Amino acid sequence: AMGMYFKVKHGLVQLVKVDPDSPVVSTSMKAGDYILAINGSVTGSISKVVEVLSESNDDMVPILYFNMRQLRVSLVDKVIGDLWKKEWSDGYDECVVLQPGNGSSNPLTLRFKEEGMCELLDPLRAFRDNFSENDNTPVVPPDHPLNSVVETLNHGIICVLSAIKEGVMLQSKSSDVRSNGSSTGSKSDGGSGSLIGELAKLSEMYKEGLLSKDDFEAIKSKLLKA
Repeated sequence: AMGMYFKVKHGLVQLVKVDPDSPVVSTSMKAGDYILAINGSVTGSISKVVEVLSESNDDMVPILYFNMRQLRVSLVDKVIGDLWKKEWSDGYDECVVLQPGNGSSNPLTLRFKEEGMCELLDPLRAFRDNFSENDNTPVVPPDHPLNSVVETLNHGIICVLSAIKEGVMLQSKSSDVRSNGSSTGSKSDGGSGSLIGELAKLSEMYKEGLLSKDDFEAIKSKLLKA
């Protein structure tokens, strides 16, 4: 649809490819982003995305999407801060980090794999040490202190994606009920309409370090139960 190709990952619809002549090329949306809503309709499945795009006759179609690149940058900046120099690749799937003021420090790479999780690599390890042909992996040893950073990054990514997924699923179910003519009550109608927005705000606060993990989980649980 409109020169865009999708797949489902982490329970969300992800844009995986864009044709050169697609109108999306001139926007900020890129392959790898997650489609949350189109023209005000929550898109919890690929079929829903294609349906809404096919029915749209407007020259401009508003699309709400989640930018994984910005999430990675925000999390890395928050977790590492200014303690390490950081240089991102063009696709924002790798970040080379170097501890300043330490001449013996070697550059390490935070690599975000296709499934979204992060791993810590030491690209120069094979050149510094004497490895056999069967032992030349660039993975950093498990006792390296920066491995805790990777654990924190992965935990943050999982929490944010989980919260967004739950919001999309609840809103999709609510939309299906309304479209079938069922009555859900005024509290449910009003609450579900803003649920995605509330979860997005909550995720942003957690991402910026304004909420602890326990507070994030507690507030998210209350929102979903409400």
